[in-house]
Amino acid sequence: MNAIQEIFLKMFSRFPEEAIIQFANAFSEKKLKKGDFLLQEGQICRDLVFILNGNMMCYYLKDGKRYIDEFSLDYEFITDYTSFIYQSTTDKYIECLEDCVIYTLSYERMNALYDLPHQPFDRLGRMMAEQIYLQWHEKSKSLLMDDATERYLKLINKRPYLSQRVPQYLIAEYLGIAPESLSRIRKSLTNTKV
Repeated sequence: MNAIQEIFLKMFSRFPEEAIIQFANAFSEKKLKKGDFLLQEGQICRDLVFILNGNMMCYYLKDGKRYIDEFSLDYEFITDYTSFIYQSTTDKYIECLEDCVIYTLSYERMNALYDLPHQPFDRLGRMMAEQIYLQWHEKSKSLLMDDATERYLKLINKRPYLSQRVPQYLIAEYLGIAPESLSRIRKSLTNTKV
């Protein structure tokens, strides 16, 4: 059994083992270097990507300013879901922050799996789509309702490893605050703990 089969069997344990192995076998391995782009504005997102190891950042550019949408690290999926589902051009960039080993599932292969009779792939796809929606909903709600300190606390409570793998200035951009503001927040939280 290979690494992706073992990981998927743990991640999707409520599905039959033979279906998960078949799902894992539909993915192809790729290696990317730090600074490589998985996707750039104007391209069509052709793959659903699972990061075996590495770190990627999704963002948009407007008038030369970057707006970070998400970070994805080891054992997480990443894609531009809208571009992938509709096979339309994207306005998103997905860039490697570290060297990455990824597994890709093409749009065509995913749909071929969905078409297999008596297999749970449509439910598996729905479950992944629901996870993507829930992550997006939590972030958007937090941007509307929480102040910068609350957004930072939610981020580090949910993903404590992020601050070791993502530079602080990028975390500040993701939170929609200046790097100096993030430094003040972190210092204030450290002083509160003492």
